[in-house]
Amino acid sequence: MKNILKISLTLLIIMSVAGCSEDMLTLEPETALAETAAFDTKDRIVGQVNGLYAFMKSGQYLGGRFLVYNDIRAENFLPKSTNLVTGYATWGHTVLGSTNEVQNLWAAVYAANNAINLFLEGLEANKTAGKLDAIITEAEYNQYKSEALTLRAMCYFHMLQLYAQPYSKNSGTSPGLPLRLIAYKTAEGNDMARSTVAETYTQILADLNAAEPLAIADYSSALLRTTRIHKNSIIAFKTRVYLHMGNWASVRTEAAKIVPAAAPFVAPTGAPFALSATFAAIWNTPYTTAESIFSMPFTSTNLAGTQNFLAHYHHPNSSESYYLNTAGQAYTALDPTDARRTQFQSGTVSGVGTVYFVGKWPNLTVPSDYAPVMRYAEVLLNYAEAIARGGTVTQQAVDLLNAVRRRSFPTGVYTLASFATTQAFIDAVLLERNMEFLGEGIRNMDLLRTMSTIPGKTGAPNPIPSTSTSYIWPIPDSELSSNKLMTGNGN
Repeated sequence: MKNILKISLTLLIIMSVAGCSEDMLTLEPETALAETAAFDTKDRIVGQVNGLYAFMKSGQYLGGRFLVYNDIRAENFLPKSTNLVTGYATWGHTVLGSTNEVQNLWAAVYAANNAINLFLEGLEANKTAGKLDAIITEAEYNQYKSEALTLRAMCYFHMLQLYAQPYSKNSGTSPGLPLRLIAYKTAEGNDMARSTVAETYTQILADLNAAEPLAIADYSSALLRTTRIHKNSIIAFKTRVYLHMGNWASVRTEAAKIVPAAAPFVAPTGAPFALSATFAAIWNTPYTTAESIFSMPFTSTNLAGTQNFLAHYHHPNSSESYYLNTAGQAYTALDPTDARRTQFQSGTVSGVGTVYFVGKWPNLTVPSDYAPVMRYAEVLLNYAEAIARGGTVTQQAVDLLNAVRRRSFPTGVYTLASFATTQAFIDAVLLERNMEFLGEGIRNMDLLRTMSTIPGKTGAPNPIPSTSTSYIWPIPDSELSSNKLMTGNGN
């Protein structure tokens, strides 16, 4: 907790847009302000907002490793290296409470959470005191608040995916997370018991529902639309949250706000989300297609850090990357003509021969590829699944599934007659998700929300059923030792 406080407190002393750079993660920024001056100008307020995104895009979190951990836990990847620094324990399901990734991810996300709380409290206090009246407009105040609330919701949602049992296990009665909703400037009050999974989801939705009416409808540029929170990105993320709760009616309600009833599927209001014309275009500069709902941006001077960025884990020339398991579901299901497969990059592994990598992050020397957090393709598939989970496979559900499938595999489209049962359609959606989001951190989350066994793979425990203590990560030793009210996961 002490390290988390040190990191997150720097937010209040960052000037202007310095929060956009990795420098904001250092403990003593070169240019600093007193906490009382942090809201004195609009530039300083915007700098803090940028700082929140800098916390989120940490290489230990959404800048790379969170996505990687959620993919390599499943069956689609095999390691070139047994280096524990690059997730080998996660791949092999041998993590302990003392394992680096277990402790580092927890620290990174809670540091982001505390920074968000610091900002929200400072923003509200200055607003109440009338100190913002001549500095920012009411619309700007609302927008900054909506961004912070949404980012906090994301923090808690992402933590649930690795450190807590799925909602579907028992309607969320399992232990969830300590809900830290106030800013910590000292270690006082650090002892906090875990809320349940259901209570954690309730807080996530409270933040998202509060943020949605405050948020800006759209930005003036594709870059901001892709890298900053707005109304439609909040709605999109709510479809993911409700999907994980099995609240199919709410998935349909939220999705219908940004997905028309019939093709072409383009968001009717706000940010004009739509599928990219080609799969390859999503992964090329400038990384801001209409499909990219929310991404973590990087440039040659602003990178995720050594052994953190996605190309480090998915590039043929990286000595510590993960190549595709030819026995994994995604590889075996992808047709040789499917654009998602033809984009694979080939490489060589000693003792194995020619292997393949996902090809979504081609820049290894200067790893400036964006890290995807959510795409419009997911919203369409969330919607399709939620329709079917309601009990009936409709033409609309098939059209939504086909919209994603047809782009990469036009000869593989479905008809209503393709599915003898509702479950057959749901299985097709889950398979499509596995192929479409390969390497994007979706696979493990889908397995757990459906209470599915984590498939086996050569060299790792086979398989991992939902009853196994390895099904989720342990709580970090660092948290258990510093928080007297914290309980473990029984790992």
